[in-house]
Amino acid sequence: MTLLKAIFLGILQGATEFLPVSSSGHLFIAQRLLGLREPELAFDLLLHLGTLFAVLVFLRKEILEILGSLFRRERSFGGESWGRRELLLLVLSTIPTGVIGLAFHDSVETGLTVWGVGVRYLLLTSFLLMSNLRFRHKWDPERITVWEAVAIGILQGLAVFPGLSRSGSTITLALVLGIAPARGVKYSFLISLPAILGAAAVNVHKGVSVLPGFFPSAAGFLLSLLTGYICLLVVERLVTRGRFIRFAPYTFLLAILCFFLQWKG
Repeated sequence: MTLLKAIFLGILQGATEFLPVSSSGHLFIAQRLLGLREPELAFDLLLHLGTLFAVLVFLRKEILEILGSLFRRERSFGGESWGRRELLLLVLSTIPTGVIGLAFHDSVETGLTVWGVGVRYLLLTSFLLMSNLRFRHKWDPERITVWEAVAIGILQGLAVFPGLSRSGSTITLALVLGIAPARGVKYSFLISLPAILGAAAVNVHKGVSVLPGFFPSAAGFLLSLLTGYICLLVVERLVTRGRFIRFAPYTFLLAILCFFLQWKG
């Protein structure tokens, strides 16, 4: 692991983890085009830790409110406190994500095809093209219902397949359900916290390798954190301005690239 490769992987992880372009899909294509190998497990976990910290910084107010609500006396768990209700929704979204992730974890690693990734990039493009649509009007667009939380969690779980972006799928679903753009963005990234931790925990059983060295490790971690935080701000800005659709041409080109690689053999 050279310093230059660590920098590249840190930026790649930070950008593709939160932009609606599928981080696993990018790694899959990079492996085919550049011969880039997946980083050693310890370094990969370090990069994910960087993006995890980026979300913690981005959602610091919401997370502190949720934690604070656990120490305040309330009449009921889901009644008065926004923080406690948000925690309940977080659990409801995480359950289907975890079930789907565990069920398909092995098949994702062994059954990947260039054609399949391309098809899923086309599906992601369709999601992004729908991001400016509103299929219903909510009386309170800031409120996420139980069934909406479960549906968003299911889509997050399906994003385990390369080519289906977690943020692209979950944010678009929130938008078409009539959830306020800023609310949908923050909820999507809030439920990414247990998803990132869960994915890391599942991969630990493979055995943790040795980190490449202080400077490559520090560079990878800091760049994944910094790039991730910048991309979180970019996504929030684009979604609230109704410009999430701008990623659709890029994901469509990735689909075409996959089909070309499949045809080329």
